[in-house]
Amino acid sequence: MEELGCTWAWYAVLPLLLPAPGLSLTAIVSRYASTCVCSAVHNPHAVARHAAFELDLPPAAFITNFTVEATSKETQRFHVTASVAAGGDASFELCYEELLRRRLGTYRYTVHLHPQRVVPELRVELSITERAGIAELRVLPLPGGTAVLTKGTHCAHVAFTPTPQDRAALGGFVLEYDVARPDAAGDVELYDGYFVHFFAPTGLSPIPKDIVFVIDVSGSMSGTKMKQTKAAMRSILRDLRPRDRFNIVAFSEAACVWQEGGSIPASASSIRSATRYIDALQADGWTDINHALQVAAALLQHPAEEPRVALLLLLTDGEPTAGVTDGPRIVSNARRALSHSAALLFGLAFGADADFALLRRLAAASGGTARHIPEDADAAFRLTDVFQEIDSPLLQDVELTYPGTAAQLIAPKLFPGYFQGSELVVAGRLEPGTELLRIRASGRGDEGELHAHTEVVANVTELPPGCPRLPAELLGAFVCRLWAFVTIQELLRAQLGANSTAARRRLAAEATELSLRYHFVTPFTSLVVVTADDGGLSSPPSIATNGPTATPDVTGTPDGAVTAAVTVLGELGDHAVTGNAVPPTVQQRPPPQLQVPPVPWGGPSLPRGPGNAVLLQTDEAELLAPGVGSEEFVESLNPPVYVILTPTGGLCPSPPPPLPHRTLNSLFLRP
Repeated sequence: MEELGCTWAWYAVLPLLLPAPGLSLTAIVSRYASTCVCSAVHNPHAVARHAAFELDLPPAAFITNFTVEATSKETQRFHVTASVAAGGDASFELCYEELLRRRLGTYRYTVHLHPQRVVPELRVELSITERAGIAELRVLPLPGGTAVLTKGTHCAHVAFTPTPQDRAALGGFVLEYDVARPDAAGDVELYDGYFVHFFAPTGLSPIPKDIVFVIDVSGSMSGTKMKQTKAAMRSILRDLRPRDRFNIVAFSEAACVWQEGGSIPASASSIRSATRYIDALQADGWTDINHALQVAAALLQHPAEEPRVALLLLLTDGEPTAGVTDGPRIVSNARRALSHSAALLFGLAFGADADFALLRRLAAASGGTARHIPEDADAAFRLTDVFQEIDSPLLQDVELTYPGTAAQLIAPKLFPGYFQGSELVVAGRLEPGTELLRIRASGRGDEGELHAHTEVVANVTELPPGCPRLPAELLGAFVCRLWAFVTIQELLRAQLGANSTAARRRLAAEATELSLRYHFVTPFTSLVVVTADDGGLSSPPSIATNGPTATPDVTGTPDGAVTAAVTVLGELGDHAVTGNAVPPTVQQRPPPQLQVPPVPWGGPSLPRGPGNAVLLQTDEAELLAPGVGSEEFVESLNPPVYVILTPTGGLCPSPPPPLPHRTLNSLFLRP
């Protein structure tokens, strides 16, 4: 799942470059947030200066567009930096979309603004439209300004403008809200053959849980990490309920079980005993994750006489260094061991050295999630916060069905568990012209079976009373884009947990197909730079890299002042993408001259395709020369790399045909 973090937008300018107004503008419709962050700078000096724009996005967000415009007679350099000519201006705009996930009973939207110096104007504006109704809404206090909040039954508007003296030292702009839930079967948005179903029933009693804490005590956990882990575990143990059962596995190259006879009830005496055991742990040795998971899984295989949810919470700061160290084997072994108890695995990775990719695969294979805790974060607080999200399971084996409807590409509809304060989301595509959707929800709770049903009609174009008018393009597009967003997220998750190469390739291809069609930047699509000043060419040269931190150069020396527009789409994974290689450059003078660094993986030459397309590995860059044929292709490497082509047809393309199950040996892309 995602790294623990938040949106972090900062507008940095080198000395003697004057920043102009900055703006973050967001529209949230049914939990789906579309955000554009804008900034501008002015260079009042007689020589060129460089302006920089950097944005750390929410881990689950997808970039949809990034544009920088600069007026200049000089060299224009782009890597979220632009050379601003003497007396010239530069503006930056980045747009991204995300589905706000409900955690601990609220949806949270965060923008961190760090202008780094006083700017003439800095504003944040946000509108919310929730057809179900806004139950509660608050903006966390910020220094140097007051958020102006206007709230109705279904809509709200928030504007924040800090005082001039406080604009250089802002923290995070955080908005939290929840929605009303009048229907036990959930809240649905249905329009033009697409629907998204939000399911979060209330009034249920927690199901008792069997939980095993698997704690890394290898040598790298010594010092602050171990102190924070112990502090968090003391708090977590106090929060266990009397009907819960628990156990502890501390592991390095060996695994030590606190209660060899199996998990025991969370009584006051057992919690005191477990606390003493935690306090006595010492960090030493190597890391055998595989063996620890096998031992922990065996503790969860005892038959239960009552409904119980089996959970496994894994905490580690490193990668496997002892026993089985091959990631796919560890995942396969864990999947097999946990299948007997249907346990959900939740992984927590400490710091940069943790094998977060492995934890994500382990969690996805069991139906759980994984989080990454940065090195400088308050790990004790983060651990406790994550445990609170899974502390109260309310339903098991939740199934959401849509009888009488030919629904396609529903992603997903079966959930192993539902926890208090969270929300289950299903996205589906229906036959064209469908105006009525029947919904049935079922699951097993502490007090027996839950069954709920409802019917909804297409509704998206009718705003609730009292809501301000939003652009028709946004209202007409958000349901299908939300469907695509949720479907891509679930395909990526399924790809992580797939147990065969063929399945992983098929899921990756389907995710890529949707990403290209809906213009989302995902872990399977690469960043693309397209220059507007093509020197008279019928199709401009393009540069594709793998993240906003790579530094492609676009150089032009036309006569007189010009305005160059660059559109960039960046790749996102579960952490910030960095590029260490020296990138290639593109000269804008026709014909374009492609300069490519040495082949990074060895070999006589780079793979090329029609139009002299050049492909580098994911930690390097891609170059795409103007194509001469009707198709461009990208030959896949390991891991696969794809290029995004700017789509036609607006925000929401016409309903696509069923996605093909194509392999990744080659992928043909058409604009």
